[in-house]
Amino acid sequence: MDQESFMKNIDAKVDDIKDKVHNIELVQVRIENDLKYHIKRTDLLEEKILDIDEKIQPVESATNTLIKLSKILAFIIGMATAIITIIKYYSSK
Repeated sequence: MDQESFMKNIDAKVDDIKDKVHNIELVQVRIENDLKYHIKRTDLLEEKILDIDEKIQPVESATNTLIKLSKILAFIIGMATAIITIIKYYSSK
């Protein structure tokens, strides 16, 4: 193989490498744009979640209060039932 054909072969390989690097750069730009888009969407969704959390907070607080009141009411009804049962038991003797 003479020197001229050797150089042409090297030039062809260098050109091939340049083409591959160029293609990689194009893919990288596309990936970076996709990443920016997804980051923007993620930020918007996080903002919506925070907004929903703020709106739900009063409902959650009211629900917790109702649960506590239900427990107190159940306790009072249970105690009243027990007292009535005891009164009926001793009044029947």
